[in-house]
Amino acid sequence: MTTDAVIGFRNLINSNPEIEAKVRGFVTADEGLDLDRVAKLAEQHGFSFSEHDVMEVFADDNDELSDFELEMVAAGNQIGPGANSSL
Repeated sequence: MTTDAVIGFRNLINSNPEIEAKVRGFVTADEGLDLDRVAKLAEQHGFSFSEHDVMEVFADDNDELSDFELEMVAAGNQIGPGANSSL
């Protein structure tokens, strides 16, 4: 299930500093977080989902954000509907 893949990779990011650092490298000032690159990295770790899947999961997710996710939001990245490919 796609939701499980997104949440599974989210948990991996939050538990693995090396992967978290790679995801941080996918952030640009102009575009925010490049979810296409996130999806490709996830695929390398056995998770399969699209950029659109990430947006849907975060739009429906009622969990609290991790410290990393809060930093992404504080840096100007959006989560949920209307977020132009930004986490």
